[in-house]
Amino acid sequence: MSTQIRQASSRWRLWFVGTILGLLVTTVCGRLVWLHIFETQHLRDISDEITIRYQKIPAYRGMITDRFAQPLAISTPVAAIAVRPKKLADSAWPETLAPFLRIDPEKLRDRVARSPSPFLYLSRYVTPERASQIEDLKLEGVEVVRQFRRFYPAGEIASHLVGFTNIEDQGQEGLELSYNNWLSGQDGLRHVLRNRRANVVRYVSAGQDVQQGRDLRLSIDLRLQYLTYRALKEAVARARAASGSAVLVDAWNGEVLALAAQPAFNPNDMSTRTPERIRNRPVTDLMEPGSLIKPFTVATALDLGLVKPETLIETSPGRMRVQGHVISDVSNYGEIDVNTVIAKSSNVGTTKIAMMMESSALRDRLALLGLGQPTATGFPGEEEGFLPSYATWRDLDRAALSYGYNLNITTIQLAQAYSVFANGGILQPLTLLARGLTPKPTRIFEEETVRQVLPMLQAVTEEGGTARWAQIPMYHVGGKTGTTMKYANGSYASRQYISSFVGLAPIADPRFVMAISVDDPRSQQYYGGQVAAPVFADVMDDVMRIYDIPPDKLDRSMFAERDH
Repeated sequence: MSTQIRQASSRWRLWFVGTILGLLVTTVCGRLVWLHIFETQHLRDISDEITIRYQKIPAYRGMITDRFAQPLAISTPVAAIAVRPKKLADSAWPETLAPFLRIDPEKLRDRVARSPSPFLYLSRYVTPERASQIEDLKLEGVEVVRQFRRFYPAGEIASHLVGFTNIEDQGQEGLELSYNNWLSGQDGLRHVLRNRRANVVRYVSAGQDVQQGRDLRLSIDLRLQYLTYRALKEAVARARAASGSAVLVDAWNGEVLALAAQPAFNPNDMSTRTPERIRNRPVTDLMEPGSLIKPFTVATALDLGLVKPETLIETSPGRMRVQGHVISDVSNYGEIDVNTVIAKSSNVGTTKIAMMMESSALRDRLALLGLGQPTATGFPGEEEGFLPSYATWRDLDRAALSYGYNLNITTIQLAQAYSVFANGGILQPLTLLARGLTPKPTRIFEEETVRQVLPMLQAVTEEGGTARWAQIPMYHVGGKTGTTMKYANGSYASRQYISSFVGLAPIADPRFVMAISVDDPRSQQYYGGQVAAPVFADVMDDVMRIYDIPPDKLDRSMFAERDH
C-alpha cells in the first residue's frame, strides 16, 4: 500500500514539474513570437536607445601667420546644431529650440518637414556657450556637432593674399586654397556609447587619431601689408579708378613683403565676396606695361655693348615712322644721350636702340626675366600673360616691344623683373613663404650694366623726370613710370589708361622693389608718375624707417637747424 502511494506521489510530482516546464516553454516561445511579429518596431527603437557609434573628432586647421607670427587666419571652436527628423519625439521642439537659434518656430518646423534627409543642419556657426545651452534642453533628435570656424584677424587688409574657406573649412581662394592640403588636418574617430537622444553617454575606446593641420608662416610683414593696402586704397579713391594692385618685395631674397588689391573684401563677411572684389589683381589682371619695359631695353643694349650711357640718340622731330606707323614722344627732345632716354621716357629713343639689336634679343631677355609666365609663388589662378615670339620679326614688332606694347604681364611679374636691378643683374624668383625655397637665381645682366642703369632710374624720380612724386625724405630712390592706353574690343580706348610705377629704394644700395598699377583713373591726372608713384613714396618712407635703413640724402640745412 505504501509502495503504491509513493509511486503515485512520484508520478504527480513529475507531472507537476513537467507541466510547469511546459508552461514556461510555451510562455517564452509565445513571447518570442509576439515580439518578432507584433513588436518589431519597438525592438528596433530599444536597440537604438543605447548603441556604440563612431564619433568624429574634428581636426584643427593650421594657422596662417605673417613673418613675425602675427595671425592672419586662425580656427576658432564653434558648434553646429543638427536634427534627425525621424527621432524628433517632442512635437513642441521648434518652440523650445527656436529662441536659441533666432529662427521663427514655424519656419523651423517647415524646413525640417520639407527635408528628405535623415540628418539636417539647422545652424552651422553657434558659439560653444549657446551650444551648451541647447544640449541642456535634452531634446530627442537634436544634436550638437563640435566644429571649427575660420577667422581672419586682418580682415580686408590681407584678404586677397590669404583667401578664405568654405563652410566645410576647405580653402576656396588665395593661400587657403593653394596650401589647402598643408593646412588641412585629418579628422579622428573614437568609439562612444550614445543614448537615443544621440548624446554621448561615455567613451568606449580610441579609434583613429586626429592629425592637426600644419601652420603656414608667410614672408608677409603685416605692418607693411597695412601700409600698402592703405596707400593703394587712397590712391584708387583719389584717382576715381576702377581698381588697383601693389606688390612690395625684398629683392635680396625674393620674399614678398606686401601684396594688396582694390577693391577688397572682408573674408569674415560672406556678403562682401563678390567676383569683382575677390579677384587677386596683382596675379590675375593683365596689362601692357608700356614704358616700364624701357629700362630693360636699354639694359639689354648696354649688356650687348651696342650703346653706352653717354651715347647720343637723335629723337628729332619727336616722332618717327616705322612701317607706316608713327611713333612719337610727348615733346621733341632733340639729340639726347641714353641716360636722358630713360629720364624723359622717349619712345623714339628706345625704338632706335631696339633697332640696333638682333630681332629677338630683347624678347629673349624679357623671357629670362619671367615676363609672360607665372611666378613661383603658387597663387591659384595666376595668369601667365603673353610675350610675343615671331618666326619673322618685323621692325614694327621690335619697336612696339621696346616701349612695352604687344605683351601682357601682371603686377607681380613686374616686381620680380625689376628685382634684377637690386641684385646686380641676378633674378631672384619670388616666394610668399618665410625662408621659403625658391628656384635657383639666374644672372640676366652683367653687374656693370646694372650699375649704369641705376643712375638712369634715379633720374626718373628727380627734377626733370617723370616720377618726381616718388621722392621720399632723406633717401635717393629710383624707378620708372608707365602710362598705357587700355586695349578693348579690338582697339585702344581713347580715355582709358593703366597708370603704373615700379620703384627701388634706396638707390645707393637697392633692396626693396615696389610695383603699383592703377586701372582706369578717371581724375584729371592719369599719368603713372601722378597716380601710382605717390603710393610708392607713402609706403617706402615707412619701409626705410621700419627696417632701419641709413639715410643717403642729407641736406646740410638739416644739420644747421640741429646746431641752433
